[in-house]
Amino acid sequence: MERSKEKHLYSIGETARMMGISVQMLRNYSNAGLLKPDEVDEISGYRYYSFKQFHYIDRIRYLRSLDMPLSDINEILKEGTVDTMQKLLEKQRQRIEEERRRINEMYEDIVWYQQYFSYLQQYDFDNIPYLVQLDKRHILAVDYKETDDVEAVETRLAALKNSEGLNRMHYRRQFGYMADFDALSAGKFYPKKYFVYLKEKQFNHPNILELPAGTYLCFRSRICAGEWDAALLKKYMQKYRKPAYVVANEYEDNLIEYHHCPYEVQILLEEK
Repeated sequence: MERSKEKHLYSIGETARMMGISVQMLRNYSNAGLLKPDEVDEISGYRYYSFKQFHYIDRIRYLRSLDMPLSDINEILKEGTVDTMQKLLEKQRQRIEEERRRINEMYEDIVWYQQYFSYLQQYDFDNIPYLVQLDKRHILAVDYKETDDVEAVETRLAALKNSEGLNRMHYRRQFGYMADFDALSAGKFYPKKYFVYLKEKQFNHPNILELPAGTYLCFRSRICAGEWDAALLKKYMQKYRKPAYVVANEYEDNLIEYHHCPYEVQILLEEK
């Protein structure tokens, strides 16, 4: 095949060098139907591009830098209208916006998880009460029955958490108990509910409960092993009403055995 004398053509290698793109990528564009070479030598199979195609190569590269799918770019080049460009740019903007939201949530979750493992270092002393001001929180909880053991209540919560509708909720990876105050004051741990925290409440459900904002008396202990000073707790609580909320938040101190990990017990304070 004789190359055209009416226009200057550039080999695929020359085109790639001038446009800052690989030869393989130009071949990919051609195979995807985005941009065919202006001419192909019938004997050698060499591919040649014309100067006017440089503009299209640059546009394809720019749209790809915006992570636009090849199918959308193909539609833009075939239609050749500004309206099509605007429509598909908006479509891509919405994709990126959704991805940005997803990445932001992932970033927030990573920061939260780092803080989860370092939180108890702020109060690096066992059984000594301290006050913490806490915002409103939401949990997904199941009742802890008298006949339950750890396996029974954990499997029941897991099944609920992954049931239809609730499996779309955004959970924190922190578990805990709601406990009986009288038993705690007597040196016994009697759980009433087992729960996992929600990042946010998305809808109403009978197993989604609210922990109110307020001042909480806190102490850290390995409550499943019965390690706390009940006498000190009773003495401190003498000037407060019997609390409506007693929460024990789990904090894993290793990733192998978690049943006897430390907990932060949080008791909502109300003046008499």
